[in-house]
Amino acid sequence: MIKINLLPVREERRRLSARQEQLFSFLVIILVLIGIYYWHSSMNRKIRDTRLEIVHVDQEIARLSKIVKQVEKFKSDKKTLEEKIRVIGQLKENRQAQVHVMDEINKALPSQIWLQFLQERSGTVMLRGKSLSPEDIANFMRNLEASDYFRDVELEVTTQNNLRLGERTIKVNDFSIRFKVTGGTEPA
Repeated sequence: MIKINLLPVREERRRLSARQEQLFSFLVIILVLIGIYYWHSSMNRKIRDTRLEIVHVDQEIARLSKIVKQVEKFKSDKKTLEEKIRVIGQLKENRQAQVHVMDEINKALPSQIWLQFLQERSGTVMLRGKSLSPEDIANFMRNLEASDYFRDVELEVTTQNNLRLGERTIKVNDFSIRFKVTGGTEPA
């Protein structure tokens, strides 16, 4: 029987097999490294793109915040203008009411009375003037009370003083009257 020594062939096969496994392992490692490189590059691109997008969004936010500030300023200006328009309208109404109050006071004013001071605040009128007689003051107050536009007519003060006109001295009555303006909506 012939004996054949197959050991070196087996060892050669094992070496070849080990080499192939090493080559295969090396190729797998290289492929893994290439995969990691591409994955890393991809992530870096995504990070860069995301950062660029963040920069663009920040710029857009800055641009829009300027617009929002302008809109807020426009709203504020609009509110201010609306308030001014409301005040102007109210002044127009008050002007007409004041003209009417002055007309009613003039109608009630006797010829022997002259007014020196008139003030209206919150619907209350304060009058100061002079008269030649206390009866004229009483007539004036009755005339005011008879008007549909005034109520609560009160004589606050009356004093008699001497007024010198050249060489003549005459007696005059200083008076102060307070009353409320109703605007003709309430009965006298």
